[in-house]
Amino acid sequence: MISTNGERPIRTSPPPIPRGSNSSSLVDEVRRRNNIISVLMSVHTVRVIGISFVIGVSLGILSPLFGYTAGIGDILIGMTALPMAYFFRRGHRLAAKVSIVWNILGSIDLVAAIFLGITTSNPQLSAVLYHTSNTHPTMTTMPWVLIPAVGVPILLTIHIITLWLLRTRNIEKKL
Repeated sequence: MISTNGERPIRTSPPPIPRGSNSSSLVDEVRRRNNIISVLMSVHTVRVIGISFVIGVSLGILSPLFGYTAGIGDILIGMTALPMAYFFRRGHRLAAKVSIVWNILGSIDLVAAIFLGITTSNPQLSAVLYHTSNTHPTMTTMPWVLIPAVGVPILLTIHIITLWLLRTRNIEKKL
């Protein structure tokens, strides 16, 4: 197509894909998977509630070892969830690789939080591992117990599903 002044216009969108071709369905599948991945990543914004762990430490109802580790990790993952989802959805060049690292870090944070929550609330484990008898059983009381009993398994499952989708995306890219 030539404009009135004789120059070719600059195309701002990708060229159209012919209807009925296999590449059209592949593009639709990739877009659908990318949308699912970005939605799954954005769910982790709920983890900014980790500020409650830091507040719990300042009130003296949570162990500093548990509260700061779990709280700061959750806050960082929660604050970066929307930007990660946005960059992935926009198809940034490094989005897939950074998303894998982000999901692994988020998973490690959840596993560490469960481990520290169990060991800092149990007097026998705390004495053996941390050489202190000063325990904080807050995480074993309602409503705090809902976080490790319900929230963490759901969020860890979302990380695993996201990593699986990212892995299949990378395998298809290599083919």
